[in-house]
Amino acid sequence: MNLELMKLRRIILLLALIFTVGSFESKGQIDSVFWFAAPWVTPSHAGNTPIALRISTFNSPTTVRVYQPAGTYDSTFTVPANSLNSHFLDAIVNTLESKPADNVLNYGIKIEADTLITVVYEVVTVVNNPETYSLKGQNALGTEFVCPFQTTWANGNYAPIQPKSMICIVATEDNTTVWITPKATVVGHPVGVTYSIVLNKGQTYTVENVSQATNTPGNNLGGTIVVSDKPIAVTVSDDSVTNSGGGCRDLMGDQIVPVDVVGTNYIVNRGNMFSNSEEGVFIVATENFTSVSVTTSLGTFSQLLNQGDTWKYVLTAAEMLAYVDADKNVYVLQASGFGCEVGEALLPPVNCAGSDQVSFTRTNAQTFILNILCPTTAINNFLLNGSSTLVPGSAFNPVPGTAGFWSGAQITFNTTDIPAGSSNLLTNSSDYFGLGVINGGSSSGCYYHYMSAFNRKVYVKAGNDTILCNGDPAVLLNGSVTGGSITGQWSVVNGAGSFVNATDLSTSYVPSSSDYTQGTLTFVLASTGNCDPVRDTMVVSFIQSPEANAGADDSYCKNNVGAVPITGAFSYSAAATWSGGNGGAFGNSGAASTTYTPSPADLTADSVVLFYTTTGSFFSCPNTQDTVVIYFTEAPFIDAGGDQLVCSNTTDVALNGIITGITSTGIWSANGTGGFSPSQTNLNANYVLSTTDISNGLVTLYLQSTNNGNCLAVMDSLEIQIIDFPTVTITSMDSICSNNATLSLTGTVTSGFATQWTTSGFGTISNPSNLNTLYTISPVDITNGFIDIILSTTGICPIAHDSLRVTFVSPPQVNAGTDQTYCQNQLVQLNGQIVGADTTGTWSTLGTGTFIPGPSYLNGLYNPSIGDVSGGPISLILTSTSNFGCPPDKDTVMITFNKIPTADFTFTNVCQASNMSFVDASVANTGTLTSWAWSFGDNASSIAQNPQHAYMGPGNFNVQMIVTSSNGCTDTVVKQVTVYPLPLPSFNASIACESYPTDFTNTSFIPSGSITGYTYDFNGIGSSTQSDPSFVFPSSGIYNVSLTAVSNFGCTNTVIQQIDVHAIPTAAFIAGPNPALVEQDITFTDVTAGNIVSWQWDFGDGEGDNASITQHSYDGGGVYVVTLTITDNIGCIDTVSKEISIALLPVLPSGFTPNGDGENDVFIIRGGPFRNVDFKVYNNWGQVIFESDDSNIGWDGTYKGEPVPLGVYTWTFVVDMGSDFVVRESGDVTLIR
Repeated sequence: MNLELMKLRRIILLLALIFTVGSFESKGQIDSVFWFAAPWVTPSHAGNTPIALRISTFNSPTTVRVYQPAGTYDSTFTVPANSLNSHFLDAIVNTLESKPADNVLNYGIKIEADTLITVVYEVVTVVNNPETYSLKGQNALGTEFVCPFQTTWANGNYAPIQPKSMICIVATEDNTTVWITPKATVVGHPVGVTYSIVLNKGQTYTVENVSQATNTPGNNLGGTIVVSDKPIAVTVSDDSVTNSGGGCRDLMGDQIVPVDVVGTNYIVNRGNMFSNSEEGVFIVATENFTSVSVTTSLGTFSQLLNQGDTWKYVLTAAEMLAYVDADKNVYVLQASGFGCEVGEALLPPVNCAGSDQVSFTRTNAQTFILNILCPTTAINNFLLNGSSTLVPGSAFNPVPGTAGFWSGAQITFNTTDIPAGSSNLLTNSSDYFGLGVINGGSSSGCYYHYMSAFNRKVYVKAGNDTILCNGDPAVLLNGSVTGGSITGQWSVVNGAGSFVNATDLSTSYVPSSSDYTQGTLTFVLASTGNCDPVRDTMVVSFIQSPEANAGADDSYCKNNVGAVPITGAFSYSAAATWSGGNGGAFGNSGAASTTYTPSPADLTADSVVLFYTTTGSFFSCPNTQDTVVIYFTEAPFIDAGGDQLVCSNTTDVALNGIITGITSTGIWSANGTGGFSPSQTNLNANYVLSTTDISNGLVTLYLQSTNNGNCLAVMDSLEIQIIDFPTVTITSMDSICSNNATLSLTGTVTSGFATQWTTSGFGTISNPSNLNTLYTISPVDITNGFIDIILSTTGICPIAHDSLRVTFVSPPQVNAGTDQTYCQNQLVQLNGQIVGADTTGTWSTLGTGTFIPGPSYLNGLYNPSIGDVSGGPISLILTSTSNFGCPPDKDTVMITFNKIPTADFTFTNVCQASNMSFVDASVANTGTLTSWAWSFGDNASSIAQNPQHAYMGPGNFNVQMIVTSSNGCTDTVVKQVTVYPLPLPSFNASIACESYPTDFTNTSFIPSGSITGYTYDFNGIGSSTQSDPSFVFPSSGIYNVSLTAVSNFGCTNTVIQQIDVHAIPTAAFIAGPNPALVEQDITFTDVTAGNIVSWQWDFGDGEGDNASITQHSYDGGGVYVVTLTITDNIGCIDTVSKEISIALLPVLPSGFTPNGDGENDVFIIRGGPFRNVDFKVYNNWGQVIFESDDSNIGWDGTYKGEPVPLGVYTWTFVVDMGSDFVVRESGDVTLIR
C-alpha cells in the first residue's frame, strides 16, 4: 500500500465521516456522555499506536473530560466551537486496550461534555491496519446484544502477536452481571456454553476468539449473545482481516448498539470493491423465526433466521442499492471499500433516523464519494455549500423494494466541486437524510463510516402531576415529544371522559362524573411516527368539591303508588335541599331523608325529576347538584287468549298469552291435571291435556303476570272444551289385475261417525256413504294405471280421512331367451326376462342339472349334469310368479351341447437349465385339434404342440396345457414336473506356499437332494476325489484349480478358482558370541530377506522368544541347537537351525584323594569345552611335577610314575575359551590319601 496515501489516512480523514447535525433533537451519535471498551490491536502488523479520540463540537465551546472510572487516567480540556480535537491516548495504550482476554480489567473510558459532541475512537497505527469506531452515546447502552461479525475472511498471520477477533464489554454501573453465550470457542470458555462475569463501573472484559480461521463455520463470533442486568456498552473488532480479493489486510470494527435500538428496515449503498472481494452485508437476527428479505435490482431474496444466525449477502456490481426488510429487529453490518481495501460499519435503520443538515470535510485529493439516502419526495431539495446543482435530483435512483418511497445516490466529487482540505455543509429543506463517506483508493486504503444518528430513542414528557377541583370542566394537557419523533397521542388509563384532540400535544380533556368520583386520572402520552412508541404518564388528582347524591333513580307502578321515599347524601358542604317536581309535595325539603307525593301531572308525565343541591361549600369549589328521576309505569296488560274447542285426540293445545307493560313474564295455571310445555312461564307454551281433562271434557287455564316490580299482579283466563276425535282406515287391496271389472272398497271408522267415499278415478261408487261398497273400474282407469280412493269422516271434529292408491297391474309376459349351443364343460348363461308389474319368476329344467345361485335368478347360470350333456338337448322353463290374481306366464329355451377334446401330455424330469421335452397326447373326440396353449409355471409359455423348455431354477412346477378343437371347445390339463437342482460347487483354500501342503475345504451346496461325488483338478498336475484334500504345489505361481460336483440325480456343475502359490522365504539368522559362556548374553538376529511378520525362536533349552532380535543366556554348558521359524506377510513359513556352544569357566578343586577308589582320584580342570589349555602343577621347590595341554588329562598324584607325598602343591593354568577369551589362574591343592 502507498506509504504517502496511508499517512493521509492516519491524519484527519476521519472528519469525512463526522456529521454536524443541525437539529439537536437527535440522541444518536451526538451526545454528551460516551462509554467505550477499546479493543486490542496486534502491534506485529503495523503497530497499535497512535490512537486518538476524534471529538467534534458544534456551536459552543465545550469542556470535555476523558477518564477511566475504574482506573487512573483522568484528563479535562476545552474544545473550541465548530472544531475537531484529536485527543491522543498512546501513553496509556497498555492500560486502555482490553487485554488479556477472559480477565476483568480497569481499562474502560468515559467521555463527558457540557454540550453535545460527537466522538470517534481511531486506531491510527504506523502505516497500515487503521480503523475508526463510532461511539454511539446513550444509544450504545443496553442490556441485550447479539454481536454481528463478518464471516467471509480470516485474520491474517502476524508474529509474534497474532491478530484476533473479539468482543469488548464495559460496565456503566457497579455490580453488573453479564452473561455471555459464545458462538465459537473463546479464551477460557467452550462454544455454546453460557457463562457469567461481574463488572464494576468502568471495568472491561474481552471475549476473544481462539481461532483465526473465522471464515470457517463454527469458528466465528457472529451471533454471540451478551446479556446484562445493568446497562453496558459493547465493541466488536476483527484484526488484520485478509480480503479474498487481494493482498490487503485491514482492521475492522465498530461500537454496536443493543437489540432495542436496531431496526427492521435498512438501505445499503454498495462501494467499489473488487468483484472477488465479496463485498456485502452480514445480517444477524435478534429473535428466533425472523423473516428477512434483501431486495435489489436482481430481485428479492429471503432467509428465515433464528437468534444469532448470520446471513451473508454479497452485492454484485449490478446491485448498487439494496433494501433489507425484516419482521423483527436485526443488525446489519456492512463491509465496503475500494479494491481489496475494506472498512466496516454498523448501519443505522432507515426508519427513525437521519438529519436535515450534515457538516463534513475533505482532507485529500483521492477519490471522494458521498452515499446519500432520503425519502424520494426530498431528492430535489438538497443544497451542497449553497448550490442546488451539486446534488441534483437526477442523481438519485429508487431503492428496490420500497415502492419508490426511498431513493439513494452515490456521487463522486472532483476537487473543483469539493476541494481538498475544505469543510462542507449538506442540507435538505424538506426531510431527514442519511450520509456516508467513502474516501480512498483501491490500492491505498479506505475509511468507510456511517454517522447517521440512531434516533431510535424517543423522549416523551407528559408534564408534571397536578391537582384539580372536582368541578373543573377540563384538564389542560401540555406534553412534548422529542428525539426520533415529534408527534404523539394522548390516552387515559382509567378515565371515561373525552379529549378535544388526542393527537395534539397541547390539548384538553373533559372528565366524566366517574373520573371525579375515583379521585385520580392517569394520562399517557405515547409517541407516534415511524419509531417504536415511547410513553410517559401524568397523574391528575381531584380535590373534593361539594358532593351531592340524590340517590338512585326509582320506579313505581301507577296502580301501586303513594308517598315516595327519597334519601339524599352530601359532603364537603354545610347543607343540601330538595326541589323539583310538577305540583307534588315534599315531606321536608331540607331533610336528607323525606318523601315526595307525586301529583296527577307527574303520573301523566310518567316521570318526575327531583334536584338535591348542596349549600355552603367547605372549599372554594362550586356547589354541586344531583338529580333523581322517579318513573311511573303502567300496570301490566295481560290477555290469555280466546276459548278453544279441540278433539279428544289432541294432546297439545297451543297457547298465545300476551303480557306487556312493566313486565312481559307470567305463569300459567289450570283447574285440570294436565301440564305446560316447555314450562308454565312460557307465554306461548302448549297445554298438554291429561286423560282426566279429556274425560272431563272441559278445563280452565289462568295466566297471571310475574316480575311485576312494584305493580300488583294481573290475571286472565280461557276455557278449553274437548270432544272425541274419530279414526278411519281403508282396508282394500292396493293392487289389482287390470282385467278385473270391479274393486271392493272396505274400511273401518270409530263408532258414532259417518263416512264418505271419494275417488280420483273415472268409474262409479255403488253407495259412497256405505263403509263397504263396490267401485266399477272404467277403461280410463286402466289406461291411467291407478286410481286414488279416500275415506273421510263427517261431524263436529275436524275431518279424519285415509287414502289409498290402487294400482292396475298388467298381466306378466315371460321371455326365456333364444335357443343356445354350449360345450360340454361350459355353464349355461340364462337370459330370462319378465315384463309386467311384478318381474319375478322361477326356472325349472327337464334335465337333472342345477341353477346357480338359484332358480329365482332370471340371469343366473345353469350347471348341466352329465346326463344333460350326454343325453342331447334339454329344455329350461321360466314361469312368472306373484301375479296379483293374473294367470301365470311361461317360456322355454332349448340348450344343445358339443363334445369337448381330452387334453393330455407326457414329459421326463430333467436337471436345472436342461431342456425338458413335452409331448402332446390329447384326443379331439370330434373334429380335429386346432391349437395348444402351454403355461410352464415359471411365467413362460408356448403355443407349439410339442414344445421344449429349460427351467433356470430347480423345484416343482405346475404345467398347464389347454387344447382347442375345431368346434371351438377346449379342455385343460395340469401336471406337476420336477426340475432337479444343480449342485453349487465351492471351496476355500488355505494360504498356498510352495512346497508346503495347501488345504482345500469343500463348501459345496445343493438346495435339495445330495452331492454324491467330487473331483478336484490341480491345474493338470494332480487330482483328487476327496472332499477336503491337501495338495503340495512344487513352485510359486498362479494355478487353476477346478472342483466338479455330481448330485444323486446325476446333475453336475464345475467351479474354477485361481490359487496364488507364494514363494516361501529363506530363514537365516546370526548369533554371537558363539561359543559363549554360561549365563553370558548371546544376541540372536534374524537376517531373513522379505517382509517377515512373526518369529519363533527355540533356544534348545526349553525356552524361546518371538522377537526378530533377541538375547538369551544358558544356565549350563554344552552344545545347543537353536531353531528359528519365521512367517512372512503372506503366511508362508521357513525354519533354520544352528548349534551354539556354551562353555563353563575352568575350575579346580582345593584337594583330591588319589587312593585308587575311583572317587576324586584325579586333579583335573573342570568346565569347558576349552580350545587350548596349559596346565602345570609345582612342588614346594617350584619344580614342575605335572603339565598337560589336553583338557581331558589331569594329575593323578604321581611324579615320574611314583606317588608324591601328602601335602600342598601349587598349580597354574592358561585356558583359551575361544572367541579371544583366555583365563589365567593359579592356586594350591591339598593331596590326601
